[in-house]
Amino acid sequence: MQNYVIKLIGADDVCSLRGRAQDGAMAETFACDIRWPDGEQRRSYLKCFTNDRYLGVVNEITGYVIARACYLPIPEHAGVVELSDTLIDSLGIASNDVYPYAFAISEAPGSSPNSRFENLPIEIAVRLTRQLLSGWHGAPRLIAFDDWAANEDRNLGNFLIKDEKNAFIIDHSNLPVRLMWTDQCLDPSASYQNQMMAIMHHEHGLPFDSAFITRAAKSHPDAFAFAKSELDYWWGAFLGPDPARLSSIDNFFHTRATQGEARLSQALNLLAV
Repeated sequence: MQNYVIKLIGADDVCSLRGRAQDGAMAETFACDIRWPDGEQRRSYLKCFTNDRYLGVVNEITGYVIARACYLPIPEHAGVVELSDTLIDSLGIASNDVYPYAFAISEAPGSSPNSRFENLPIEIAVRLTRQLLSGWHGAPRLIAFDDWAANEDRNLGNFLIKDEKNAFIIDHSNLPVRLMWTDQCLDPSASYQNQMMAIMHHEHGLPFDSAFITRAAKSHPDAFAFAKSELDYWWGAFLGPDPARLSSIDNFFHTRATQGEARLSQALNLLAV
């Protein structure tokens, strides 16, 4: 195995469990400490999926690897944990229903808009989130990324805001398209809802030149080429027994990367009318 950004973590390296995290409806998410391969122990999160949601692990891997290739701010460390019976028992989840692999991510600074504005109506929360992110340089790249990955689930719990110029993106269990996607539903030419676009366009239009979004999309073919070796490894590991899914996700990300600039240019022109 090459020096990939996604690391293999031993079950014994997961320790100091601190209970379930509030955000994260698609998986049982636990706050914990993890001893990462560099020897450092860091505050982290462990996302455990049920067997009928097993694609959540490969989706998280895909989102993380591609986001890093797009130079988006993400938590510094990510990995896959093969769960042991002892660890499953300590988590307090049903061993007969849990997928034997979990996704691990190190903690990033900041809090989600869901946490910041939990007692406010959604319209006000979206407005305040847009105001906070108006000066964040990563917003155009995140809009382009979510378009490429057909991520329709960029809700107010899926990024962390540190301050007006710094945010981190998390939670990619539902891309591409949805958690338990099939080869039939991955249509590279289809239109998908871009929630980040909606947030940043809310009420007053985009707070930055839309050219920054199309410029980010222009770099996606190179980003995909850069990430391809690692994606092939993890896609093969988790999707190898399902050749239809394996072929479709490769074609989906390749095709949407090559068509992204034109697709977003058209969408942004329509949005401006």
